[in-house]
Amino acid sequence: MGGDYLVTGELEMTRPLMPHRVLVHGLPYFGSMFAQLMGGEGWEFRFYPDRGIGNFAALACELGRCDIAYQIGGRLTIGKFLLAARFLRKRRIVMHWAGTDVLDERAPVALGKQSPWVVQDIQHWAETDWMVNEVRELGVSCECVPLPSALIPKRTAPLPRDFSVLVHVPSVELSYLYGLDRILQVARNLPQVAFELVGLKTGQITNAPGNLRVHRRTNVLKEFYTRSSVVWRPVRHDGLSFMVREALGYGRHVLYTYPLEGCVQVCGVEDAQKEILRLFELDQAGRLAINHAGQRLVAERYACGPLKQNILRRLEAML
Repeated sequence: MGGDYLVTGELEMTRPLMPHRVLVHGLPYFGSMFAQLMGGEGWEFRFYPDRGIGNFAALACELGRCDIAYQIGGRLTIGKFLLAARFLRKRRIVMHWAGTDVLDERAPVALGKQSPWVVQDIQHWAETDWMVNEVRELGVSCECVPLPSALIPKRTAPLPRDFSVLVHVPSVELSYLYGLDRILQVARNLPQVAFELVGLKTGQITNAPGNLRVHRRTNVLKEFYTRSSVVWRPVRHDGLSFMVREALGYGRHVLYTYPLEGCVQVCGVEDAQKEILRLFELDQAGRLAINHAGQRLVAERYACGPLKQNILRRLEAML
């Protein structure tokens, strides 16, 4: 370990070392992106989603061959993936909690349905201090390990000519969790401010005011960041949002439910509306500057390379 080749005694023969295999399972968006990002440097990451019995057979085969099983998305009961891992006696398993999975597991824990094996024999990680505390409240030992994002830019982008606020809601069904009611109320109260909502996969927002434009889901948010002055994430529960970190990287002003350095914490309609209006008036006066403090935060604490290396070091220690 530690080199690309293994020297075999006095024969001075070498052979390539096999890469460490990590099988990634769980949330499709995060899992596939994570697997693509983490490969290389003597590591092979493969992502397998839940898609039918044929795919599960291939997944089980890969599970038998892998050195580490890595699930993105937490649970304390045994699903098909963990059942197969336990049947195959896999001992190196990481469960990375991502956000609302903590909320989903509160009911099973309250009913005593958690698996002692999942609680005790799996390595549990979470992205932020507040999530670590929430997982621990479920009775699980947990460490803070942020997931890396390759989409955080290395440089800021100039603020756009026209002021606008970018928000994200993935579906009408999840509208309460993502604060759609707050978005609609603030947009109605500030008709002079343009709002852009991105990410809608299912459902229709039928009561949107005229200053709120709705866009469907896209995997490329760069154009939305560059033409927005403010990114507002009015969620009622969250992990360490990729969108928040990416927006800070572009130098955008970010309003967030949680206290994160470089952002302005807003917890409801009134304080969000007040802060958006303040920023809008600065923009109209020609005095709104790039959020350099936020950009420095992500560069220092959440750069992709160091976060990736932190996870690789932890995985290597497991081996």
